[in-house]
Amino acid sequence: MRAGGLNFREAPEDGGHAGAAPESGGAHTAQAGTGAGTGKAGLIDMDEAFYERVYAQVRQVPPGTVCTYGTIAELAGYPRAAREVGLAMSRVQRAWNLPCHRIVNAKGTLAPSYAFGGKANQRKLLEDEGVTFLDEDTIDMKRHRWPPSNEPEQLSLGI
Repeated sequence: MRAGGLNFREAPEDGGHAGAAPESGGAHTAQAGTGAGTGKAGLIDMDEAFYERVYAQVRQVPPGTVCTYGTIAELAGYPRAAREVGLAMSRVQRAWNLPCHRIVNAKGTLAPSYAFGGKANQRKLLEDEGVTFLDEDTIDMKRHRWPPSNEPEQLSLGI
């Protein structure tokens, strides 16, 4: 699977999931923080390796869980590249069978209405896997976030 051949300078604000990647190759450059793949100051190379690493992480998200764009970026070796992950997700083709519906923003809200055929469709996909919601658009992140937090829970001492 190859990512598109356009030269992107800025990722979408909301993370996408609407488009499909062209089958041609090419290097991409987008605004990002520092981390693996960092080229010039503040830029990462959104080349085929970037896309493959991101998509490999997306494949790891189990049914019944969700993961944030930022966490996928970190796991792929590109900390602070959440927007670029959103752009990569917007380029996924249906034939790739990636569980894109499991990737959400840090607040745990559903994608914009143009993605997945609408918010209702993404919600149904997640609910069919057992994901629960706090309200109409917000996933119960404490219960369904992947990978689960390794932070120990605060114990109440009853004082």
